[in-house]
Amino acid sequence: MAVYATRKIRNTAALLMMLSGISHVAQLWLRETNAATLLTALAGMYYLLLALGLSGQSRFTLWISTISVTAGGTVRTGQLSTSAPDPALSWHLSADLVVAALCLYVLYRTRYADMD
Repeated sequence: MAVYATRKIRNTAALLMMLSGISHVAQLWLRETNAATLLTALAGMYYLLLALGLSGQSRFTLWISTISVTAGGTVRTGQLSTSAPDPALSWHLSADLVVAALCLYVLYRTRYADMD
């Protein structure tokens, strides 16, 4: 796989992270404003910053994004089992899993791939 293909995968992860961040922040207008909603919006702004970093070249951003979305996915899995089904929660959980997988794949390819 060429370097260009890993760039596409990284941009896909950045796009998913950006959409997830926007949907986190959009909950300010869709849900009742309380402490949990404000923390969700704050997490969304953090995701937007990570999406900006993923559009660059740093491997550090790949590591931070993987750790952050894995932690977020773990929290959302706990919320999913204790609450009624919520489409936003399901979207965020699936986006977190896909972004983590994409970031780990790009990290693996940059470390072990033969770059021609």
